[in-house]
Amino acid sequence: MKKLYSFSFLILVLSLAPAKAQDLRQAYRDSIANSQWPYQLPAWGQRITKRGIDLPYPAGIMINYVNASQKINISDLQVGINDLDPVPLDFVKFGEVNAKVQSINTRIDVWALPFVNLYGIFGKTWANTSVEVVYPVHFKSEVDFNGSIMGAGLTLGGGYKHVFGTIDYNHTWSRFDEIKGAIHSQMVTPRFGYIFQSKRHPERNLGLWIGTQGLFINRTTEGSINLGDLNVGVNPIDLDIEGTDWYQNLGPAQKLVVKQIADKVKDKLENIDVSDTTLKYSLKKEAVSHWSMCFGGQYQLNHNLQFRFETGFLGGRSSILVSTNYRFGF
Repeated sequence: MKKLYSFSFLILVLSLAPAKAQDLRQAYRDSIANSQWPYQLPAWGQRITKRGIDLPYPAGIMINYVNASQKINISDLQVGINDLDPVPLDFVKFGEVNAKVQSINTRIDVWALPFVNLYGIFGKTWANTSVEVVYPVHFKSEVDFNGSIMGAGLTLGGGYKHVFGTIDYNHTWSRFDEIKGAIHSQMVTPRFGYIFQSKRHPERNLGLWIGTQGLFINRTTEGSINLGDLNVGVNPIDLDIEGTDWYQNLGPAQKLVVKQIADKVKDKLENIDVSDTTLKYSLKKEAVSHWSMCFGGQYQLNHNLQFRFETGFLGGRSSILVSTNYRFGF
């Protein structure tokens, strides 16, 4: 009989626990509906919270770390050396071209409307570009850049119960000492996800999403680089170019530039100082695919503190984003 009472008590406890957890979430929604929204932003905040909808604090400061790799297509190459103006080198064929970027940036945002978020970005960027040439000479080279990034963006969002959708657009400007002007990048990211709300602590939640990312880079890049800063991997024999058919078919200006470059690369391979040699270049570039996929999540500890992770994949792109967001009202 004692065992029967114990078992019955256990069943009673298990049946009441979910109801109690559900009551906490409903009580949380009721408290929001009965509260006064104390901030000026977003507009119509009071109307939204009266429906029991939990709004984020209107302003936020987010620290982001980004590590990304993107495969690139190059065309319309022109190269010059020292005082020789750039000449077209359209006969050059490229293998894999890969741009790697690491960035630490700060994002400051504000919810102007319950469904409209405006933000600005600024930070530091480190980049590495590896280029493989497969014709007429096979060689690989790498170059490192570092610079700054600035940008602005807009996010539109909405949801129903625990399901949400957003679309984000941002335009960034990256500046590097070795590149003339700024590199303009535009990204469009629609996301669709679900929020899992804590039963015992309704202010805590975990949001998971999947989406697509569209990356659009300005196509023309001009710059210069010191040959001494390039890491070049090439067979010195391949630099004996004067007897080759492809070299003989070049125009006079092309021959002059290509020959000087080949001679200076030979010097570099023989550890001769080439710090007085500057390569000037112009080219068009674009991502091998504008679109890729992304998957991520955000854990909200409370209304002030959130942690985010997102990874990108497919379309020649891989990326990782890790961030911490502090939100506040004003």
